[in-house]
Amino acid sequence: NSNVENLPPHIIRLVYKEVTTLTADPPDGIKVFPNEEDLTDLQVTIEGPEGTPYAGGLFRMKLLLGKDFPASPPKGYFLTKIFHPNVGANGEICVNVLKRDWTAELGIRHVLLVSSAWARASLLGASQ
Repeated sequence: NSNVENLPPHIIRLVYKEVTTLTADPPDGIKVFPNEEDLTDLQVTIEGPEGTPYAGGLFRMKLLLGKDFPASPPKGYFLTKIFHPNVGANGEICVNVLKRDWTAELGIRHVLLVSSAWARASLLGASQ
């Protein structure tokens, strides 16, 4: 279900601008593949960081922007099966930035950076 028709035009422009920037200049080890038909469904790949048990892996993820974005956080899911305390059995990413710590100013890039930090954090025994 696309949420594009539920988003106000200024939010669609904001999302389009951020997705265009992320596609052209992604964070290290992260690639964003926008859905041409649905801007609220972002496909992402994250490279497993060197020096972690995930090194050499390529992990697929999706971010779904709800009709209340950016007032409410996107939902993040790993499509690649991954065993991690912050990833549910259905692949849902459970980190505070996608729950209680979310603010509208954070944006998609911040979510991707936090979501890619899982491997480094798990190696250090920290949790997000």
